[in-house]
Amino acid sequence: MNEFKRCSGYRGHWECEDQSPNHILHISMFGPNARRSDNLQTLCRDCMRHRDTIRGLEKRLVKLVGVSPGLRSEFGQSKPMTKRTITKVEGEKVPEGWVYVVRNPDVPHILKVGKTFPDGIGDIMSSARRFGRAELVAKYEFKEAYKAEQSIHKRLAKHNLRALGYTDCGKELFQCDEMVAVFAILSEGPVLDETEDAA
Repeated sequence: MNEFKRCSGYRGHWECEDQSPNHILHISMFGPNARRSDNLQTLCRDCMRHRDTIRGLEKRLVKLVGVSPGLRSEFGQSKPMTKRTITKVEGEKVPEGWVYVVRNPDVPHILKVGKTFPDGIGDIMSSARRFGRAELVAKYEFKEAYKAEQSIHKRLAKHNLRALGYTDCGKELFQCDEMVAVFAILSEGPVLDETEDAA
């Protein structure tokens, strides 16, 4: 049996990054999971604790804003590639898509809250990483992503960098804690993925 395993991280974040920048850890760092072929979790113990903390906060936010408890969110692809449906997008003709939160971990208090079409998260991350480090904090699916984004931006208006006096930045940048942004998104009542990872 291989003594090392790569941690998959949670929503683009690795708590184990200080121990191993390439996310390769000894198998003793992973908890058991009988449903997997290697009998190990996909996340290391540190990342599992981080995941559980984030999920706990999201559940509290869901209860607080009255969103249906059946709604769930997930970073990354939720279904196997073989079952993925590609949507050809031209401008705003496809209304459904994601409202996402991206940040540079070196400047964690500045968040980009934007929207993209159904298969656009990869492009968003590639674009963000041209200017430095970037991680996807969260993404939520909406049937009317553009309208949802506009409403969420209004909820976050007092945190917008332009409202704070900065004139040399985009309108999607906000200075606030990530949970403030997540709260604003959940208040809009997103339609989220129906599947969740088994880890």
